[in-house]
Amino acid sequence: MKVSIIGGGAIGLLVAYFLKINRKEPVIYTRSAEQAEELVKFGLTYKNLHGVKSNVRVEAKPIEEFSGNELVCIISVKQTAIKDLKWLEDYKEISYLFLQNGISHLSFIDKLPHKQVCVGVVEHGAVKENHTTVHHLGEGRIKLASYRGDSHYEWKSLLNSNTSPVNLEEEWETMVYEKLIMNASINPLSAILRITNGELLTNEYAFSIMKKLYEEAVTVLNLIDRREDLWKELLILCRNTSLNRSSMLKSVESGQQTEIDSITGEIINRGISLKIDTPYSRFVYEAVKALDWRG
Repeated sequence: MKVSIIGGGAIGLLVAYFLKINRKEPVIYTRSAEQAEELVKFGLTYKNLHGVKSNVRVEAKPIEEFSGNELVCIISVKQTAIKDLKWLEDYKEISYLFLQNGISHLSFIDKLPHKQVCVGVVEHGAVKENHTTVHHLGEGRIKLASYRGDSHYEWKSLLNSNTSPVNLEEEWETMVYEKLIMNASINPLSAILRITNGELLTNEYAFSIMKKLYEEAVTVLNLIDRREDLWKELLILCRNTSLNRSSMLKSVESGQQTEIDSITGEIINRGISLKIDTPYSRFVYEAVKALDWRG
């Protein structure tokens, strides 16, 4: 079975590998023709936490060649690129799975006419080393929930494996908000300090700021009743992805636009609407925007 993946970043390549070892045929649609050509020529190289490599053959095409031939499609581009995918609405029979940080993509999904739409969160740590190589730096889970329809069962059967367990969640909103809390606590701080997820635990000053960002996010998203449990999950996530450099840090380092608006920006906006002050979130937001401006 062929599964299209729009986005050739770390998550897109990692999910393509998971599909391949599940005996599915991923078709990766990339922003650049160069990346597609290299994937076809050299294959997709997966490197595990210990540096052991394996290579699989994959099909890849520039995104301009997307024709809707695959009836299931994973969207793994960053939030900053979502707005350029308005043409997805033309392929009304496709079942989509969106894998993004933040929550800005939800307003985009609301405008799609499709009956089958899933959203998911990826708890793996990964970095794209080059056009064809993804380094898996931290094993985790993929969580899925139906936004519309019931395609989450099919997506679990496609993606679930020992390497990448898939959990089905009853409510997409809780799942997405919990991931937003993790991202808002980790990503901007790691980007500003230029440190790995694991260093957020070992640096006492970074740890203190992360805890304050966490408290603001939990409060404005009205998940106070899960404060202790989610904090434990956050610490586990940092440990499991201790070598990982967050996607926001990688964006800053490469001079690309970050996803700060769809992550911390959403925390600030909800705080404003609820009349809840979020001083630490505001500070890291402005600091990352300054890095965006410089880039």
